Amino acid sequence: MTPTQKFIQTSSVNLSYFEWGDPADPTILFIHATGMHGRIWDQTIKALPSGYHIIALDQRGHGMSVSDTYLLDWTLMGNDAIEFITGLGLENITGVGHSMGGHVLTQATLALPHAFKSILLIDPVIFPPEKYQQTSDFEKGSPSNHPLARRRNQFNNWQHMVESFSKREPYSLWDSKVLKDYCQYGLVKEINGSVFSLACAPDVEASVYMGHLSVDLTDKLSHISQPVYVMRAKERDKNSKHQIDFSASPTWDELSSKFERGEDIWLKDLTHFIPMQEPALTAKYIHRLYNLN
Repeated sequence: MTPTQKFIQTSSVNLSYFEWGDPADPTILFIHATGMHGRIWDQTIKALPSGYHIIALDQRGHGMSVSDTYLLDWTLMGNDAIEFITGLGLENITGVGHSMGGHVLTQATLALPHAFKSILLIDPVIFPPEKYQQTSDFEKGSPSNHPLARRRNQFNNWQHMVESFSKREPYSLWDSKVLKDYCQYGLVKEINGSVFSLACAPDVEASVYMGHLSVDLTDKLSHISQPVYVMRAKERDKNSKHQIDFSASPTWDELSSKFERGEDIWLKDLTHFIPMQEPALTAKYIHRLYNLN
């Protein structure tokens, strides 16, 4: 089934989203990771049983949700999600958030507990409390000068992007259909040009990573009473000096125990890109979570 793209104006940004199914059916809300977009979930959605109403958000600065500011403060995306849910009048939601999207989903659940039935946090960027007291050179300077802002940003077309990415990790580990969706829906044609650039500009993506310690939710997690699944990828090497390691999990290993009804799902053979590697497995846990009492 092809989704319908829609837009909703919040107080500060025009948000793009994609909708599948009948609004009268149970709602699943998908919130993507940094640098991704709403259509990254297509293969997971296809693997779900019928009978769900599905919404996949393009977060600000991603996909078709244009932003005119850097995203150094993650309350920006959290407030967007809160306004988005309120504006659409969504209720009884099963929320699914990956990476930064998991953090955003947690912010929304804390603000709108009545709107959620349950939540699935897929390797969310939620750290141990002590990490939020730290600072590093990683967060300093301008996003435009950050090393992450130097990633390749121009392609002849989405097929060219697939060809360029498919031979190197982590993309070579992804389901091939997910990689196609990532590329096909993650490019925009440059004005007065014949090339395509990333919908999430590299400096905007860098700004999100630079803000990864901007919002500490760890002392509020016990307020969430809904069932919560925390899916974690393989453990990170504690001696690693890499600020960003997409082969491993950034998630606090005690996270699930901090929720009233949390359950830890440790997928030690998968990388941080769990839904990109295993969309059918992701769908399985979503369906299982929805059916919890």
